[in-house]
Amino acid sequence: MQQMLGCVILSPDMNEMYKTECSELIRQALASVEQITEVRYVECSFPSVPSEAPRIQLERWDSLDSSEWLLKWSPSWSMQVSLEGQQYVSFRLSIRIFDFQVVGRVQLRVSPDLSSIVISFAQLPRIRMKTECAVSWGSVPLPLQNYLETVAHQEFRRWLTENMVAPNEMTISPPSFQPKQGLTDQDVEKALRAANLARQLSAALES
Repeated sequence: MQQMLGCVILSPDMNEMYKTECSELIRQALASVEQITEVRYVECSFPSVPSEAPRIQLERWDSLDSSEWLLKWSPSWSMQVSLEGQQYVSFRLSIRIFDFQVVGRVQLRVSPDLSSIVISFAQLPRIRMKTECAVSWGSVPLPLQNYLETVAHQEFRRWLTENMVAPNEMTISPPSFQPKQGLTDQDVEKALRAANLARQLSAALES
């Protein structure tokens, strides 16, 4: 199960998808704030590192469709945002969030073909993360490190509560395990190569 989490849910392709969705979500949220005039950049780094796979311990097993695990996860993920805005005077904000750690009880429901994986936390997990920030209001830098760190923690807890803490749950559908809806040119090429190889092997055996 630990290998499945690392290879299926946190594969390079899946992490790239998470990165794209997270970056777009952050941009949309910032664009909705009237005081923000420009989002200079949003950078999310979600590397897929085998040694950083979640550590899990079985707590309850009824079936593949119902199990509970103790999760400890410390990925080297990070998010960075830089923006400019106007609130009486112009301001600039740069913030980096990194050094994540999540500890909690995870409930899993997995379909036999791995096409659907449903995840939820039994209760709000313990979260640790660090922030680095720089804020200037006009030409004056402001010491807002503690305030922004508190806000970041509150927003992560709110998002988890609304999306992943039971009875809420998140469904993950790994693209590589979805049934094909049609043949692509690449599929046809693979089939032709396989058929050609089969003919060559058959001819070799007959000779």
